[in-house]
Amino acid sequence: MAKHFRSASLPALLVAGAVVLLTGCGSGSADGSGPSSGGGDGITSVTVGTSPTLTNTSLFLATQDGTFKAHKLAATPQQVTSGAQALPLLLNGQIQFTAADPLGAIKAISEKMPVKIVGQGSVNSTEAAKDSTVLVVGRGKVTSVAGLSGRTVAVNALGGLAQVAAQAAIDAKGGTSRDVRFVEMSFTQMVAAVESGKVDGAVLNEPFVSQARSAGLTDLLPVMSTSIPTVPNIVYLTSESYAMSHPEVVEAFSESIDAANAALGKDPAKIRQVAATSTTTSADVLAEIILPTFPDRPLTQQPLDTLQSLMVRYGILTSPIDLKPYILVPRP
Repeated sequence: MAKHFRSASLPALLVAGAVVLLTGCGSGSADGSGPSSGGGDGITSVTVGTSPTLTNTSLFLATQDGTFKAHKLAATPQQVTSGAQALPLLLNGQIQFTAADPLGAIKAISEKMPVKIVGQGSVNSTEAAKDSTVLVVGRGKVTSVAGLSGRTVAVNALGGLAQVAAQAAIDAKGGTSRDVRFVEMSFTQMVAAVESGKVDGAVLNEPFVSQARSAGLTDLLPVMSTSIPTVPNIVYLTSESYAMSHPEVVEAFSESIDAANAALGKDPAKIRQVAATSTTTSADVLAEIILPTFPDRPLTQQPLDTLQSLMVRYGILTSPIDLKPYILVPRP
């Protein structure tokens, strides 16, 4: 059954706020309708910005198992390296949807970007044993969260989701995150940096958590299950103009992602099957790593409000914003 989205319209100021972002980004239809067109068979083609990660498995499953086709869509994933690359493409209509980290999505909304959140990928588990994001330390170097005071911890992006979640997790477990020095480093460098003592700890996700364990590093703190359980690892965005001009397509996309999420939640083995072709992770690594958790229900506002409250607490936002107009949700 088709769901009907509820969302208030954004003020015209938001469109003006995107002008700088759009400048020099190539051609595309201003209303986002360029490559999205219905053929004689009623199928609409859309392009989705994404990255080859496990958190996006439901997108790739929906392209492979006929879920998109059943919703009259032909979705083509297009690899993007960051939100900075994806947003201009989205707002120019060169892509119709994109995956984004939820902190980045909320920050874009706070900066007046005319985007809508229309779905989610994997979500953070409520169980520590299923948490694929872990703060690791050198063996015997730090034995408690309190021991992180005065220490250096690597994160993949300063002010990013991993840092905010780690700060909240440290504080929740009795540590003092303001006394921890966070430094930016790529995931590929973190294990060696902890081993050598260049940093005291690192916030890693899979497959680097498994690599760290193999190297003899110690799990100190499961990060996401401690600080932001049920919060999405990624959300899917569309532009406001596309949501207004193609509401049926947006509904169909959202329903397809929800269906694929539910399928993966019921049968986690499918995550490995899809990831064997949608990521560059080897079969041996896929067999060992902690798999992401996929939800059996559509995105709701509450988890994003939880994240936003932490963004305010740790200085990413100066004050909370009302996310309701920016999230397309089913009417009750």
